Amino acid sequence: MFSRNIIQYFVQWKDRCDRKPLVVRGARQVGKTAAVEIFAKKYYEEFISLNLDKEEHISLFQHILPISELIQLIQLKTGKKIIPGKTLLFIDEIQNSSVAMMQLRYLYEEMPQLPVIVAGSLLEVKIQKEGFSFPVGRVEYCYMHPVTFDEFLMANDDAQTVQYLESFSVEKNISDEMHEVLLKKYFEYVLIGGMPEVVAKYVHTKNIMDLDVIYESILRGFQEDVYKYATRIKAGYLQHIIEHSPRYVGQIIKYEKFGESGFRSREMREAFDILEKAMIVRRVYASSSKTIPIIQNLRKSPKLLFLDSGLVNYYQGLRVNILEREDLNNIIKGQFAEQLVGQALYALNVTQNSKISYWYREKSGATAEVDYLIFFNNKVIPLEVKAGKVGRLKSLHKFMEESQGDLAIRICSNKFIKESMEVDGNRYILLSIPFYLLHRVYELLP
Repeated sequence: MFSRNIIQYFVQWKDRCDRKPLVVRGARQVGKTAAVEIFAKKYYEEFISLNLDKEEHISLFQHILPISELIQLIQLKTGKKIIPGKTLLFIDEIQNSSVAMMQLRYLYEEMPQLPVIVAGSLLEVKIQKEGFSFPVGRVEYCYMHPVTFDEFLMANDDAQTVQYLESFSVEKNISDEMHEVLLKKYFEYVLIGGMPEVVAKYVHTKNIMDLDVIYESILRGFQEDVYKYATRIKAGYLQHIIEHSPRYVGQIIKYEKFGESGFRSREMREAFDILEKAMIVRRVYASSSKTIPIIQNLRKSPKLLFLDSGLVNYYQGLRVNILEREDLNNIIKGQFAEQLVGQALYALNVTQNSKISYWYREKSGATAEVDYLIFFNNKVIPLEVKAGKVGRLKSLHKFMEESQGDLAIRICSNKFIKESMEVDGNRYILLSIPFYLLHRVYELLP
C-alpha cells in the first residue's frame, strides 16, 4: 500500500471538534479501503473494520439497536475494545445495509467522540434503486478518485520530483532539460494510469506487460457489478457503455445508437445516469455562461470522460516500449488530452462531486468551443487543452473577447509561460501550464 492525498483530508476531519461520520465515495477499486487503513494505522491506537459483504459483519445490522448495545455487540464480534477518541470504526460496503446507514445518525448524536468512516463502491446507485439514504445532516462526504500524478511519483519513491513540482512558482524558470524529464515522467503516469492495484504492480515490476491482466480484471469487474443494481435487460446497456466508452473519451457523444449499437436514446441516457452515479464515466455538459453562475445546458450533447487514463490506454492498445519513443508528444493527442485534464480537474475537489462544463457558442456561420470552464475567485476562467506544444486558440480568444475576462489557461506540453494577450482591445493574462503541473493549477492562478 502507498499513501494517498486524501489522508490529509482525513486528518483535518479527525481534528475537527464538530466532525460527523465521514462517507467516502468513489468508484470501485480506487483505493478507498486502503487509504482508510493507512490513516487508521498512523493515527489511531485501535482500528475496527467491518465489511458488510461478509455475513458475520452484516449480521450486526439486522435491526436498529441502541448505540450502547451496538457498540457492545461490535466489541464481542471483533474481540476489540472501542475507546472513543482512540479507536476508528470503519464500515465498508455500507450500501448493503440500510440499517447500518440509519445507525450513523445515532452514532453521531449519542457518541460523537467516536470517529466513524464508511465507504462503498455503489452507494449512489444503491441509494437510488432501494430508495433509502443517509440521515440528512448527520454525515459528511468526501470523494476519492484514481491516483494522481504526484501520488504516482510518491508510490515510485520519487519524492524529489514531487518536492520540485511543489516548490515551483510562476517566477521560476524550468530548464529545457528538466522540462523533458518531467514530461517523460508524466507520460509514464498517463500510460499506466491511476488504478491503485495497477500502480502497485508497476512499481514492483516496471513492466507494462505485467499489467494487462489487472486492467482486464478491473474492467471485467465493472461489467459484472452491473447485475448488482440492474435488471438483465438494463445490464446489457450498462455493459455496452463500459465496453465502448474508452473509445470516445473527450468526444461529444449522442445517446442514440451509442457505440454503434441499436440502443435508443432514452435507454442509453438512463444507463449513463447509473454509471455516472457509480463514478465510472463522467459527462461534461455544455454551457454558454461567461460569468457566474455556470449554467449547464442539459439538452446539448455532453462530452464523455472515463474513470482512468490507464484503462483507456489498455482499451486502445497503447503498449510496449512506448516510453522509449523520442516524440512522446504523440502519446497525448486531441481528445485523449481532454480526458487527462478532465480526470485531473475532478480529482482536485475532495469535498464535492464536481460538475465540470465546456463552453460553446453557436451563431450562424460561427461556432466556438472551449474545452473546460473552471470557477476561481468568483470568476469563470476558460481552460483550453492543446495536445502538443503549440496550437491555435481561436475559440479561447473569442471567449475572452465576449467575456471581457482577464485570465485564461492553456494546458499543453510546453513549459510554463505567462503571457499578456490582447484581443480586440481586451487585455488578459494567458497562463500556459504544462501537463505535469495540472495538479497545482489552482495554486498557480494569480
